[in-house]
Amino acid sequence: MKKSDLVKNVEKIFPWGFGTDYNARRKKVANVVSTIEKLEARISGKRGAEDTRDRFYDGLLRLYARQPIKGHTDHDTRLRAWKARSAKDLAAMAGASFDEHGYRSGDYRHTYGLDFVGRHESAAAPYHDSGGAGLGLIEVSRTRTYAKSSKWRPSSVSSRFLVGKNEAGTYFTHPVSPNCTTVEQAVQWIWNGKANNIIQRQGDIALIGGNGGPKMPQYLPGGHKVQGDKIVHDTHPAIPTPVNPGERIIVGRRAAERAITATRD
Repeated sequence: MKKSDLVKNVEKIFPWGFGTDYNARRKKVANVVSTIEKLEARISGKRGAEDTRDRFYDGLLRLYARQPIKGHTDHDTRLRAWKARSAKDLAAMAGASFDEHGYRSGDYRHTYGLDFVGRHESAAAPYHDSGGAGLGLIEVSRTRTYAKSSKWRPSSVSSRFLVGKNEAGTYFTHPVSPNCTTVEQAVQWIWNGKANNIIQRQGDIALIGGNGGPKMPQYLPGGHKVQGDKIVHDTHPAIPTPVNPGERIIVGRRAAERAITATRD
């Protein structure tokens, strides 16, 4: 990118928002711009300057993205910070917490906490969390950096995951739509808007009521088996097959796994 674009993008890293401290933000932006000027003194007019600016900007994003500016805080700011930390704590238990930085060729991953619902709230509808650890929404980004001699610039992809703990005591990461910004949206996306109709959940499948359609899906995910009038699983409690009018079994949706490989039942 050009120098003017780099300076302009610094403003996007530190957006204005409710609770933002004016002086703290102005000082932070001024410090970064000062660093850019020093960088330009070394690279301006030289071959590969645009690639260097791209890598510098990627480094700024990894360092500052989604971090609140220190200074004035309010209840909403503290609540968002607590949710982000709690979601990242769950991600760490699930093996999906990354904080990788570097400029050599290779892949570097970073985890961001987006939202969290505590265990007392997550046990009820629409969450149906049986693990007792709450539920979190995280984003994992993967930046691929190429050798300096390569013509390719760094590229990035990201995936969002619902993270939590299942009945067996193990932690899971379930890929969801990149449009999900809250845990509730992620849960509703997984169950195609039917989360409030769930009678009983068994991992990636659920018994729901109040809907027509086939009582059973064409295929059940691996690990789920029909035995008599129940569906059984090695690590989840058995659930009954549909009996009453309107009941049916649905399979939770999974988004594409781009940044990391998600866990499965």
